[in-house]
Formats: sequence, C-alpha cells, structure tokens
Amino acid sequence: MVTLWFAAVATDEKRMANIHTAKNPRELKRGFLNPKRRSNAARLADSVLLLGLGVAFAYWIFASLIFAMTAKSGSFMDHFFSPGLDEVLSRLLVLCFFMIFGSHVGYTIRQRQKADEALAGSEEKHRTIIENIEDGYYEIDLNGQLAIFNDSFRKITGYAAEQLQQLDYRRLLTPVETEKVLGAFDKVNRTGRAIKDLGFVIVRKDGARRWVETSVSPITGTHGEPDGYRGILRDVTRRRQADALKQEKMAAEAASRSKSEFLANMSHEIRTPLNAIIGLVELMLESSLTREQQEDLKVVQSAAYALLSVINDILDFSKIEAGKLELERSPFNLRDFLGDALKILAVKAHEKNLELAYRVAPDVPDRLVGDHHRFRQVLLNLIGNALKFTDSGEIIVFAQCRSLEANRLLLHVAVRDTGVGIAAGKQALIFEAFRQADGSTTRKYGGTGLGLAVSAQLVNLMGGQIGVKSVLEKGSIFHFTVAFDVDSMGTAGAEVPDEIDLSGLRILVVDDNATNLKILCEMLTSWKMFPKPAASAAAGNVLLEKYGGGFDMVLIDSDLPQSGARSLIRQIKAEAGDATRIIMMLTTTSAKGPARFNDADIGVAVTKPVRPSDLLDAIIKSLSKEKMPAEKRLNNDGPGQDSLLPSLNILVAEDTPFNQKYIRRLLDSRQCRATIVDNGRLAIEAMAKQDFDLVLMDVQMPEMDGLTATTMIREQEKQTHRHMPIIAMTAHAMRGDRERCIEAGMDDYVSKPISSSTLLEAIYRVAPLSARDAGSASAAEPSESVDDTDELTALLEAFNNDGAFFKDVADMFISDYPPMVATVKKAIADEDSALLSRTAHALKGIARNFQVDGAADAAQQLELLAEQGQFETAQDLSRDLADELAGFEKRLKQMVARVSDG
Repeated sequence: MVTLWFAAVATDEKRMANIHTAKNPRELKRGFLNPKRRSNAARLADSVLLLGLGVAFAYWIFASLIFAMTAKSGSFMDHFFSPGLDEVLSRLLVLCFFMIFGSHVGYTIRQRQKADEALAGSEEKHRTIIENIEDGYYEIDLNGQLAIFNDSFRKITGYAAEQLQQLDYRRLLTPVETEKVLGAFDKVNRTGRAIKDLGFVIVRKDGARRWVETSVSPITGTHGEPDGYRGILRDVTRRRQADALKQEKMAAEAASRSKSEFLANMSHEIRTPLNAIIGLVELMLESSLTREQQEDLKVVQSAAYALLSVINDILDFSKIEAGKLELERSPFNLRDFLGDALKILAVKAHEKNLELAYRVAPDVPDRLVGDHHRFRQVLLNLIGNALKFTDSGEIIVFAQCRSLEANRLLLHVAVRDTGVGIAAGKQALIFEAFRQADGSTTRKYGGTGLGLAVSAQLVNLMGGQIGVKSVLEKGSIFHFTVAFDVDSMGTAGAEVPDEIDLSGLRILVVDDNATNLKILCEMLTSWKMFPKPAASAAAGNVLLEKYGGGFDMVLIDSDLPQSGARSLIRQIKAEAGDATRIIMMLTTTSAKGPARFNDADIGVAVTKPVRPSDLLDAIIKSLSKEKMPAEKRLNNDGPGQDSLLPSLNILVAEDTPFNQKYIRRLLDSRQCRATIVDNGRLAIEAMAKQDFDLVLMDVQMPEMDGLTATTMIREQEKQTHRHMPIIAMTAHAMRGDRERCIEAGMDDYVSKPISSSTLLEAIYRVAPLSARDAGSASAAEPSESVDDTDELTALLEAFNNDGAFFKDVADMFISDYPPMVATVKKAIADEDSALLSRTAHALKGIARNFQVDGAADAAQQLELLAEQGQFETAQDLSRDLADELAGFEKRLKQMVARVSDG
C-alpha cells in the first residue's frame, strides 16, 4: 500500500518537472493542463481509496483465519461471520486505519493535483504574455546558450528558432559590444542586482545593425548559486534615428539662426561703407565737374548700386531659404505702382534707345492689397534682366486678370522683350540659384544668377507661378502670376474728378512705338475721349491737315526720329496757334529733356513710361493753365523737396567717420546746421545742452545704441512734454528692424545706403511745422520778396479774379487773425476747451479760404486737442500756427501790393 502511494507521488513529481523545464510553451499541454492526464490523476486518487477498502477486507479474512487456527473452538466461518467482541474491535481498528490512510492519500493527491494545475496555469499565463509582447524575452545560461526566448526575440535578431537554440549569444554582437555586454553580465553576477536600460548594437542575420536596449536580471539555482541571466530586449532603432534627426534639426536651426545673424551683421558692415560711397558720389555729381569726371563718378555709382543689388539678392535668398521671409499686406494702386516701378529703370532703357512701357487690361481692378514691395522686386528683376539682354526694340509689361473670385485676384503679368532669347535647353535652369543661361567665364552678360531664383521663390510665396517662353534671337516673355486681394473700399488712382468733364475731347497721339501708342489710346478712351493715333510725325501732319487742326490736345513723343517732334509742334502752332494744347512725353527726367523745348512754348510734360494718373493730371493742368514762361510750365509739378527743406538745427548720432562726412556735406548743402556725436550717450548729453529741431539716430553704435538712446529720450520727454522728432538710420535690412525702431519711439526710418532724396523726404515729413515755415521764409529772405505768381494766381481764381474783392478780404485777414491767435493762447492758458475749439475752427476756415494748408492743418489739430483736453501739446502747436500765419501774412502783403500795382 505504502509502496503504491510513493510510486504515484514520484510519477507526479517527474511529470511536473518535465513541465517546468519545457522550453516551448506548447509543451505545457503535455502536463496537467492536458484533460487526459487530469482524469488519470483523479482515477489514481479513487483507486487508493478502493485499495484501502480491499486491504481492510483482506485483513478481515486473514484475521478470521488466524483466530480459527488459534482458538480452542469455532470454525473459520464462525470467526468470519460471528466474531467475538475482541475480534470485532481489533478488526474495526485496523479497518479504520486503512480507511483513514486511503482517504488521506486520495486527498493529498487531489490537493497536489490542484496546486500543480494552478502552477501550470500561471506558467501558461506568463508564457502567453511573454510570447505576445512586442519586446523580446530571453534566458541565457552561464555558457552563453539561449535557454528560452520568445517569437519577438527571434524577429529582432532575424534568426529562426532552431538556429537560436544552437547559437551563442556572442554571435549577435560586434567585438566592441561583446566586451560591453560581458561586463554588464559580470556586474550582475557579482552584485546579484539587475541592470536596466543597457544599450548596445546587435547584428542581425542579414547583416543589418539595430540599436537595442535590454534589462539583465540574475537567475539563481535551488541553492542560490547563479544559473544564468534573463531579460527583456527592445528594438530602439527608430527612436535613436528620431533622436538623431531631432539633434540634426536643432543643429540646423542653430546654424540658420547663426546665418541670419551673420547676414544681418554682414549687411550692416557692407552697407555702411556703401552708404558713404553712394552718398558722396551723389554729392560730387551735383558739383561743378568736367564731363570726364562725371562719367567716371557715374561708373562708380553704377558699380555701388550693382553691389547693393547683389547684397539684397543674397539676403532675400537666405531669408527665403531659412523660411524667415514674411509677406506684408498694404493697399496700392496697380497702374500707378507699375508706372513708378518702370520709371526706376526708364533712364537706363532710354540710354539704350529701348521703348519701355506697360499695359494693364481694363478689367483688372486698380486698388489691390498685398506685398507690393516684393511685387516690385520681382518686376525689377525681370525688367532688369530684359534690359541687360536687349540691345534694340522694346520691353513691354502686360498685366491682365487670370481669375477674380470673392475679391481675390489672380494677376497674370508678362514681361516681353526683343532681346537675345534663351535656348530651349537652358530655360529650365535659369530659375535655379547661381545658374545662368551662359555660365562660362567668357560670357558677355554678368550677374550672380540669384535674381531669377529669388523672383521664383517670391512668386511662390505670393501664391503664384513663374515661367518663360523664349526663342533665340527673337526675344523672351517672362510671365508669372501673383494673388492679391481687391480693396473694394479704396479708390482708383486715375479717376476724373466729378467737377471736370473730359468726355468728347479730341486728342492726337503721336508715338513711333506701336505698343505704347495703343496703350495711350486705351487710357484716353477709358476717360471717354476720342484719341487719334499717329505712328510718326508725318502721320501726325496728315491727321492735322485732315481734321483742319480740330484737336483739343496733342500728345507728342519727344524722341520722334529726325526731329519730328519739333517740326510737328511748329505746324500745330502755325495752324492752330495756342488753341491746341500740347503735352510732351519725355523719355528722361534730366534737366536737358525739358530744356530742348523751352522755345517751343510747350504747356505740360510727362515722363515715360506714362502713368495714367500723371497723364490725367497733365491733361487737366494743360486745359486750365494760364500763359506763363515755358520753363515754369515744363517744370510746374510743384516745388521739389530740396526747396521745401527748411534750415534746421539737426543732431546727428553716427559713429562711422565717412558717414559723418557724407551727412554733414548733405545737410550743409541744404543750409542745415549739423552737430555730430559718436554714440547715443553723447546725443543725450548734447540735447541737454542745446536745442535741436530733430535727431538723425544711427541704430548700431558703441557704448549706447540708437534704440536705447531713443527710449531714454522718450522717457525724459514725459517730464518736458516736448516731442523731439527722431529718424532712425540703420544698415540692417532684415524684416523687423523698422518695427523695432518705431516701437522704440522713433518717428521715421531710413535704411543705408541712404540716398539724399530719401533722407530729405524723411526730414521734411518729421520736421516741426514751424521749422518748415521758417524754411519757406528763409528761402525768400535774400531778396525780401517771394516769387508768388502761382500762389497769387490761385488765390485770384478763388476770388473770381476780382482784385478789389481780394484786397478787401486780405485786409480783413491781416487785421483779424492776430486777435484770434491771442484768443487761442488765452484759451490754452485757461484750459478752456470750448473757446479753443471754437477759435481754432474759425481759423481753420480762414486758412482754407486763403489756401494756407499748413495753418489749416495746425488749426484742425488744435481743434482735436481741445476736444481731448491736451493743453500742453496744444501750446506748442499754437506757436506753430502763429508762425505759419505770420509767414503767410508777409507773402499776402506782397501779393496785395502786386495787385494794387497791376
């Protein structure tokens, strides 16, 4: 009985040992988890109980036999069926023993069976988890053989299961990595502690290398001795690659920032000497020089502007490449904009005897919103290229509507030239950076090859595309599209005023260029005039004879061949006298252009390419112009900026010696007083010792830069309540520089190289009103009389040419305005808003009547300040108003005297 029990237990332990050492989870099915094996174990437990009952029954028979043999009486049957009390007790005792022993053996076997089933289930659960995780699981013995591994481990290594069972794990490692992993295993073996996040590279069966991370834990035997290692293996190649890309991206961004900073500094360093070169050359060209000296200086000036253009292209290309260039949005008039853009290159086109014109289709809206600065840059690049490669003929810019939906215009622009053309195989290359149609060192035409690349990228940024069509020796057409919003609230740039009726006017247009002739006729037709085109002076003469001189106006190209313009003018004068107004279309803005026709008594001139607004103004002016000397009529576009610039006391903060020299020379030539300091700190000290009309402030200076100095000046002004106009001068051309200057408190901004006209315009914009008037008065001081013919003529027209009425009203003004000015000052002193507003309003009306716009504007500002209660600011403005009116009083007295004498 005992032998059978121990045999059953030994068999069960052997079976469980086989389950525990199974390498493949499928082997668990051979253990107690197998239903057949579970039923055999249950039958074994029942058999032990029955065996105990059988043994007890056999003992009963055996005891009956013993008692029958040893007793003095009674047979076997008597002792078996009718035992005595002693026999029954002894047999029951033995029977109970075997019954209890059998039951205990059966119970023990069943409990062991349940424990083994639970253990096997737990192992099956953990093995299932291990088999289904994405990471690889492995167990390695001390000899380096893989004892256990899952399917993910096999996929990571690329080996089959049979190969891994025979493989030494060191075959998966390079020599360097083997030393690293062996060191980790040795550390685990010595310390008995696990290692986490051990990273190394494995070599797959196919030779590919993968980054992996693993944890290593010790496996101990029954007596605590080391038996191997286990761990989880994870493929982190993608993460490593992503980290590497992130690091590369960060390095690239840092490099991009460094490049942007370098470009900004490079721009400053190059533009600063360029500023002096261009500025001083410009000043020297205005002085008395020989023809050879002027030609040499023009070469220097041209080279400086060429270098500046290259710098701008490089900066723009780098900003676009770094994704730092952003587009602006501002309204502009398309037709006038194109005219302004083309006039920049008109002189160069005229020097090559090229016709430069533009045409905008009638259905294209005139008022648009977008980045017209970048639009101009693309246009100038394309037109500049056309000028470079065209030696004869014309360059025409066409603009038409590609699509117009929901106030979104896709504008198609084409630049057509009659130049050398581009070979078909080169047309795709010219829009690439640093590529040209002719890249040889012996090429005829120079350039960096950046202009078209920058233009292409700018067009893409503006939502369009660029392309080219070209035939060798026949010319090229560069065309592109750009997207703009239509400004429905704005007004077109060339609209006929309501009070003027030009409809029905008969206009003779004479121009030897067919394209320009067509464009001019389209403009005139849009204003309801009746143009008659003539392609030559002879054709114009024919039309004059045909219509008997019945033209209201004649437009003549000044450069008609064989002095055609002068002969045509003589014929018009002979046949129609002064009845026919003549507008001359000049191809250059230089002084010698109008001078050629001074003796011809021409009414008005416009410069080609002709803008619609310029032509309309010329027509209106020609129809209303009184007789005056020819020199005045040809140059009667209003006083230039130079004559308007007052004599100012200007503080200049500039650290570069040659820039100091240039600015001083420029200001001296305009009768301004310049005080030069080297940095912002000295500028603040100079302002504390002396009064200035305005400040020219360089941005980048040692010790204290212009932005810091401006901020400190504005803080001090909070105490003094006096605003000092400050104009920023900077060689930085990156986006945001202007915004930083304005945020710091500067009033205006000019970038270097500084042209004299740009700087003078900025000075005039921010100069105090009283200083402007002082400048106007100082211009009249040498002779104590001002040539006020234009002003007097305009005032007399306003008073219906009634001289007596004009004198009476003028006398009233001279006597009435001083008390009103005194009332304004008293209202400010008493802080009486109502009185100040009422008096300023009255002065505004008087000033408007006499067309004193400066005084009217000052009175209007006073009226607004009265409403806001800003009396401190109003006090300064009242002085400007008084000075403005006082200056006009002097001129008015002279005009009254002239009317009295006449």
